[in-house]
Order: sequence, then structure tokens, then C-alpha cells
Amino acid sequence: MMTKEEYIKALLSVRDKGLLRNTKYLDMLRAHYKFENQTITAGKLADEVGYPNYNTANMHYGKLAHHIADELSFTPPGRKTGDKQPIWLLTICSFNQPSEKTIDENWEFVMLPEFLAALEEMKWVR
Repeated sequence: MMTKEEYIKALLSVRDKGLLRNTKYLDMLRAHYKFENQTITAGKLADEVGYPNYNTANMHYGKLAHHIADELSFTPPGRKTGDKQPIWLLTICSFNQPSEKTIDENWEFVMLPEFLAALEEMKWVR
């Protein structure tokens, strides 16, 4: 598990490499942050930042998480089936499986506490 300090260093490196430019990455982080308990679905994330659908939001949020993971020299666990590729979002969030209790009965992204603390300390979210 990463620390708040490691996340801060990684986020600053992503920023300094220009990987936030011309993206909606910060908008996505802020949208995720503002939802209750920092829990959001890809569909709600798409709505919040103006992407056409959940697939687009999922792809871009995954790319951001991949950039952060690279800075942390971290490879998250892979999918259990199919291509077994790393689930990059596990770098910054955990998941709630779809159920009657989840938003729109879809997968939920739950921001990791250490990542949340880093964003707050950096004042990237309010």
C-alpha cells in the first residue's frame, strides 16, 4: 500500500512531466472527490466531466492511474479472466461490485484514503 507522501511525489511527477495537460484528469479527480464517501461509478464520472459514456471515462481514468502507478513503480493485480492485464485503477481506488446497494447498481470506484489525503494536502481537491 502506498503512503500519502508517495502519492504526492507521484502526482507531482505526473504533473511535472506534462501528463495532466490537455486532459480531464484533474476534473475527474475533483468529480470523484465530491461524491459522497468519494465513491463514484464510471457512468457518473462520464456525466460529470462531459465524456460520452462510461467506457470513455473508464479508459481515461485508467490511463491517469497508470501514469501514477508508473511513478510509484507499482503494478496492480491483473484481471482474473481474459487478458489478465493489470487493473490500473487499483492504484488509486478500490471497487464495490454491482449490487442493489451501489450507485445505479454499477461498479463503484472508492478513492483510497492515502490517495485522498494526498489530493487534499496538495489542495488539488476541495
